Amino acid sequence: MIQGLIVKFLLGKIMEAIEKADDKRIARKHHREIKELKKEVKSLKKDSHPVADWVCLECGCKAKRKETPRMRRKKRRQKRKGDSK
Repeated sequence: MIQGLIVKFLLGKIMEAIEKADDKRIARKHHREIKELKKEVKSLKKDSHPVADWVCLECGCKAKRKETPRMRRKKRRQKRKGDSK
């Protein structure tokens, strides 16, 4: 029972503090966090490696991606539409 009263009192104080908080201060804090995250993403993109080519481990030649049946079907449909025009 005492714990419940303490929790209720603390939640009340927290809610009062949130209501009193200046919206501009909160917005400024969020803006600063967003700016930092954008910088972090930019640096991660800069440091990340480029898309790698596939290389055969046996002979060292460049490997090509196999087309899935769905991709082939889509290309066939595009060719048919192009031929009829």
